[in-house]
Amino acid sequence: MKKKAIVIGLIFLLGASVFTITASAQTSQKDSIGTLSKGAIWSENFDSYSAGSLLGGQGGWFPWGDNPAADANVTSVQSHSSANSVEIKGNCDMVHRWENVNTGNCTFRAWTYVPSDFQGSIYIILLSLYNGDGSKWDLQIHFNSDTFLLEDYDSVNSTPYVIDGWGEVRVEIDFINDWQKVYYNDVLWLSKSWTQGTSSGGGVLALDAVDLWGESGTAIYYDDLSVWAAEAPVLPELEIGSITGGFGVKASVKNTGEGDATNVSWTIALDGKLVFLGKSSIGTIPSLAVAGEEPIKANFILGFGKTNIVVSATCDEGVTAELTKSAFVLGPLVLGVK
Repeated sequence: MKKKAIVIGLIFLLGASVFTITASAQTSQKDSIGTLSKGAIWSENFDSYSAGSLLGGQGGWFPWGDNPAADANVTSVQSHSSANSVEIKGNCDMVHRWENVNTGNCTFRAWTYVPSDFQGSIYIILLSLYNGDGSKWDLQIHFNSDTFLLEDYDSVNSTPYVIDGWGEVRVEIDFINDWQKVYYNDVLWLSKSWTQGTSSGGGVLALDAVDLWGESGTAIYYDDLSVWAAEAPVLPELEIGSITGGFGVKASVKNTGEGDATNVSWTIALDGKLVFLGKSSIGTIPSLAVAGEEPIKANFILGFGKTNIVVSATCDEGVTAELTKSAFVLGPLVLGVK
């Protein structure tokens, strides 16, 4: 992220004369959690640290690039669970790493408190690789006081955040299907690839680190961070129901899997050369529950001659389905579907 690199560079120059540490010390602060099993595998509530102390060097936390100028304070000014949280502002840039978070799926959670007098922009960043300038950023979301929105740096997606209260950021990462979903207070507002989730792209199928970056903000508080592992994700399975003709084309989309399908986009396409109207019809089913089925219908069709009918569907979970039939178009009628 270009603006991140500039700010971090300035912080590094300020702190270089104060403190020097080898790169190997960064790696030694990874939390090794072994093979993922179901349940919480890491949590942080900051309550075992003294209020007013620097977070760096405690519980596996360290400033980006081991620069002391980027350290943050443990505080009791706000807390989600008694008694402490961490205050992130301005030059703060705190990192925590893990090992072996790379199979099945996992969930990252963080409770956030945005004061009413907050000004600026402060980030939560998840990385599949922390390695200085060679890091792989996979999610970059930030609280923006200009818009009062929690925004994705790499897309137009956003959602309102709570002011003077606690809100939960939850990121569900599916390593099997290379996908992530981002929730705020249980509202899904962002869904995209994990490894290609940022403009830099090129991530890997792992959760290596979290970065709490203050960028230009006055102060935001974080508490009760955690990483959870789960069994292989429960996914939907889409199926196209029978295609029928007559006056137009009708079909259905079914979910025969074990998980709900969201934002199911469907298309009914006819490839006949003499189909003048209704060659392509599209629509979206916001949610399709397990064992659910929704009818779909093409727009008005007008033409003459043989055609193929291709009905397809895809959803946010990365699942697709397609069914092709042949037919004969006679004016507004679609005959002999087989």
